[in-house]
Amino acid sequence: MNKLTIFTVLGVITAACATPPINFAGMSEAELLAYNRDKPVMEQIYCEDRKQRTGTHIRRTECRAVEDWVEHNFRTQQTIQTMAVGRPFN
Repeated sequence: MNKLTIFTVLGVITAACATPPINFAGMSEAELLAYNRDKPVMEQIYCEDRKQRTGTHIRRTECRAVEDWVEHNFRTQQTIQTMAVGRPFN
């Protein structure tokens, strides 16, 4: 009985301390500037406004850390280069 009480209390404390993820797409430009103020450049959040995603007509704001954007662009460039080299010209 004592162990059950301890685990219940620990579970409640853990759930209370958990913070939901930050919705950067819902932030104003001033809020993003305030959030990015103390961060190194690669950890700052950058948002692309109203980006239309493939397969839908719904435009969405996509927010990522600069480091994630750099990695995404690098992977995209590698994919394009691989596709260009993949078939020989006849």
